[in-house]
Amino acid sequence: ARAGLDSQRDVVDAPSIGPKTAQRFKAIGVHTIADLLALDAHDAAKRLHASHINARIVRDWQDQAALACALPGLSSAAAQLLIGAEIRTRADLAAADAETLATRIAQFARTDDGRRALRNAPSPGIEAVRAWIDLAAMARDHNQSQAA
Repeated sequence: ARAGLDSQRDVVDAPSIGPKTAQRFKAIGVHTIADLLALDAHDAAKRLHASHINARIVRDWQDQAALACALPGLSSAAAQLLIGAEIRTRADLAAADAETLATRIAQFARTDDGRRALRNAPSPGIEAVRAWIDLAAMARDHNQSQAA
């Protein structure tokens, strides 16, 4: 299975990156998701000259994009929710307990950032969380079989 998000796509296609933020990134030479992933978060935050963008936020955007690139079919909203629940990598997701993760996602979904990610949709239930965990495990297994 192919990842749903390709690192060569325009930076505006990354989770959480809207047109205004994409323009800020393009002004500092960040045109693709690969460019975003290669950034030093602290340096980028300084160069973006936006008081609401700090290194933690840039790192969150990088981790969201990396998850969306690594996992086929993972939506931008799902990537945002997972980062909000402190799941930062495919390996973290594959190793997660579904019930615990669903609880953490529900807690994050009640925050302003969580509501923004969901855009008025309900918080995902346990079945969706299990599907994301399975997706991460399948991607891990696929990568291991290709390395052998």
